[in-house]
Amino acid sequence: MPACNPRKGSGILELKLFSLDRIERHIPGAIQGDAKAQKALYDALSPYILGLCHRYFPQEDEAEDHMIQTMITFFQKLHTYRGDAPVKYWVRRMAVNQCLMTLRKHSAIHQPFMNEELGLDSLNQEHDTAHLLKLVQSLPAGFRTVFNLYAIEGFSHAEIAESLGISEGTSKSQLSRARQWLQKALVKTESDQG
Repeated sequence: MPACNPRKGSGILELKLFSLDRIERHIPGAIQGDAKAQKALYDALSPYILGLCHRYFPQEDEAEDHMIQTMITFFQKLHTYRGDAPVKYWVRRMAVNQCLMTLRKHSAIHQPFMNEELGLDSLNQEHDTAHLLKLVQSLPAGFRTVFNLYAIEGFSHAEIAESLGISEGTSKSQLSRARQWLQKALVKTESDQG
């Protein structure tokens, strides 16, 4: 199955491009400098990484810059890959770290909190994935980063705090406020449609 172009689509991409076995069989050749093997890895992984970067950087050019930087780092460090986990997870960690480094440099994590409280229990699951992605991308950078790390990447608050240089309480607070912000946006969407 051919890899899709990372510029196309909504940014929500599954790794349906190649099976993990098929991706990993190109690693030895890529390490040896085989351009075809490197291209196969790039074609297979770049759409997945671009989708991940879009969760942190809604602007196409920013997300693409981070995807490219992640892929450069991936190829520079590929010789250190031990195969303990699928390559997909190894490169995902690189992409998350790349995005977090940029956010830390620009202090986007420490933006002021919103003070509005809504009291809704959960996000409405009737909304489609593309709409939810747009809402997550519209979150303020600090909220978006913590929300992505916790709800999507599966980090604990301790891991988020360590990665971002914030306290666990700040991580919990930003996650709570991100959820409130999303709930408010969903309520607004529902009232606009109804």
